[in-house]
Amino acid sequence: MINPIRLSGMSSGLDTDKMINDLMKAARQPANKLKQQKQTLMWQREEYRNMNSMMSSFKNLADKLRFSSTFNKLSASSSNNSVITASANSSAGNGSYVVKVDQLATSSTNVGDAFSSAVDLKAKGLTPGEFSITVDGKEQKFEINADSTLESVMNSVNKANIGVRMSFDSINKRFMLTSASTGDISTFSINDSSGALSTNFNIQAANTNVGQNAKATINGVAMEMANNSFEFNGVKFDLKGVSTSEVTVTVTRDTQDLVSQIKDFVEKYNEIVDKIQAKTTERPNRNYYPLSDEEKESMKDSQIQLWESKAKAGLLYRDDILQDAMNSLRRDLTSPIKDISGSIKSLKDIGITFKPFVQGNTKDLAKIQLDEQKLQDAINSNPDEVMKLFTKSSNLDSKDPNYRSEIGYGERLYDTLGNSMKKITKKIGSGSVSDAVDGSIFGNRLRDMNKKLDSLEDKLKMTENRYYKQFTAMEKAIQKLNSQGSWLAQQLGQG
Repeated sequence: MINPIRLSGMSSGLDTDKMINDLMKAARQPANKLKQQKQTLMWQREEYRNMNSMMSSFKNLADKLRFSSTFNKLSASSSNNSVITASANSSAGNGSYVVKVDQLATSSTNVGDAFSSAVDLKAKGLTPGEFSITVDGKEQKFEINADSTLESVMNSVNKANIGVRMSFDSINKRFMLTSASTGDISTFSINDSSGALSTNFNIQAANTNVGQNAKATINGVAMEMANNSFEFNGVKFDLKGVSTSEVTVTVTRDTQDLVSQIKDFVEKYNEIVDKIQAKTTERPNRNYYPLSDEEKESMKDSQIQLWESKAKAGLLYRDDILQDAMNSLRRDLTSPIKDISGSIKSLKDIGITFKPFVQGNTKDLAKIQLDEQKLQDAINSNPDEVMKLFTKSSNLDSKDPNYRSEIGYGERLYDTLGNSMKKITKKIGSGSVSDAVDGSIFGNRLRDMNKKLDSLEDKLKMTENRYYKQFTAMEKAIQKLNSQGSWLAQQLGQG
């Protein structure tokens, strides 16, 4: 569209730009209102996304509580950590190991002779030559030339990644070569026929000491290993020193980790209750709305931030998805588990109960509380029953109406949170861009809004151009009248 020629008050002296701008303000009201609705929708989308993120975090925790591995985690403790430390994996069993360490595994080494004076690692002028290091039958050659320094040769050995490292002991002023692995299979050999290694580094090829294996006795069984770390019956032992007496390693169920997991579950549940209740009970403030660009221009950043914080209030007020999620989570924890054996049949039996109602205190409604000592006692006395409370499965189809009453609390919460998150994702989409146009309910609404805005903007442009045409025609008419008036005055003056 070609803009018309605009003659702004040249003849009339009127500020036509301001007059038209004032006229357009009224015309822009429908577009401004639609932009406010669009911004509100984008804010609401962000709020939903934050809630989905929070639910996802709680869902990950519920996911752990669905599986027996969480409840069967084992820990290993040593009676002397300076000699042995240990850890247990899921294949280990409860029990004790009596260990005596007779020898630690060592690396093969070649320690050079000490220099009598200070060593300059960056100095050139080394004696040229060649030497090689052989590991597992593979020979690697290294050259010393006029540009070489002690440091550059040492770096070339280390960068070769042959399983042998060269280092410099600055305190004792000596170089050494050390195998990366340990045990009697970690040996390496040096060929220094040119004498360059011994001359420059004081390392003698024949002085390589072969590493030794670790030797230990576990429950009366003598063992020899190339490494100081090894696994035995699902327990990983890390040898730290030689023992003069036997060390006991004890493997037990890690009850403290389980207590921590359930405490975290209680805290996360209460956190999600807090946030859902806060969002669904916060009333919108009708006096505040999304600001237009023109309104923002007359405000400070701090004022805009404060205004928008109030305009964002109540975006999820009485939201049906969130309220339904909250009600479902509450039912998950209050509904008994059918066909569960043993003395532990509900969360109450392990010290988890709903907080009692206190007059005037609505913040704690639907929240739960934990008696940590009762939980600890239940785990110590009936760990398998505590596990079943969260992990129990059902042979029924998941669509069967009785399915949820037969499964454990971990599975229930995981399923409820997953369904709620799917509903939110269907409504707002899975992306992270607030104004993204996608196949979600919000995405389609934004698409419609964008089309309407484009149409309104086109109409506004046409209206503005029409105003300018009208004012331009007026200016031309006044200009013509002025010209005629001047001509008439001129003619009368001549008479």
